[in-house]
Amino acid sequence: MKKIILVTLLAAFTKLNAQNGKGKMFPTITGETFDGKNVIIPEASKGKPTIIGICFSKAAETDLRTWLNPAYNQFVVKKDTTNAFGAAVSYDINYYFIPMLNLVNQVLEKSSQDKIRKQTDKEFWPHLMFYTGGLKEYKKTFEIDNTDLPYFFVLDKTGKIVHVEKGIFTEKKMSAMEEFLED
Repeated sequence: MKKIILVTLLAAFTKLNAQNGKGKMFPTITGETFDGKNVIIPEASKGKPTIIGICFSKAAETDLRTWLNPAYNQFVVKKDTTNAFGAAVSYDINYYFIPMLNLVNQVLEKSSQDKIRKQTDKEFWPHLMFYTGGLKEYKKTFEIDNTDLPYFFVLDKTGKIVHVEKGIFTEKKMSAMEEFLED
């Protein structure tokens, strides 16, 4: 009986630890940033910790947008509270937000990419990426259980997933991600 309980707990822990790809290398995603730069992740992010936000539906895109300003302010222009003059300092990381829409939506979105660019502040362009391609592989790799939520992956310097968050922005989620960048 003790053996069955131990095996069950070990299996549950393994599933929890591997949830959403945690501990695995981030799979290759190719796309173009809003400013026209071709990017291949994780190759483009190797050598630096990286945060990647991904959404698989229009519903998730709304929640993904709640992360844009806080992530930019926290990870690109974070205020150094120890500096008497309030000078801005930055984390040395990469971060990308990637709407990964299905092929039908990609065709529809293709015609409106210029419109999307025009509606987005240019300072975000290097961090927002257009993706075109299939979704099945990524949903399987990341063990996506709810496509109505955005997912946020923290990668270490080698491209391995070390932390995962999902859903709408909260300070608690942001702090959890930040802990993995400071290690």
